[in-house]
Amino acid sequence: MPRIAIYDPAGCCSTGVCDPATSDAMAQFASAIDGLTKQGVEVERYELSSNPGAYVENAVVKNALDTDGVDCPPLVIVDGEIVSKGSYLSRDELSAKTGVEIPEGEAPSCCGPAEDTKEEADASSCCG
Repeated sequence: MPRIAIYDPAGCCSTGVCDPATSDAMAQFASAIDGLTKQGVEVERYELSSNPGAYVENAVVKNALDTDGVDCPPLVIVDGEIVSKGSYLSRDELSAKTGVEIPEGEAPSCCGPAEDTKEEADASSCCG
């Protein structure tokens, strides 16, 4: 099984879907990651503002930041190699990059659906 590390831009929680303005791409990516973890694939996520040390301790990530700047996250790394910079992969793209078929599923909910208000998102246990 592949090992996956995701280096997310600054946000509020590890799923990447807590922002009330969450994009569909982020929600679909989170759903795909959930599908991988349910199959036993090891997935680690790092969020810039809560774990900045992870960004400088990993030579591959540090080099990407040095080369491409702070706008390169999200970074998706499979078995130590960057397979995506600056955008969240679709389910099909992530499946192709990992070699694992990802079943369809619902997007995990962190702070509620996109129509939630900022106050509700701030009150959530994962964001507040």
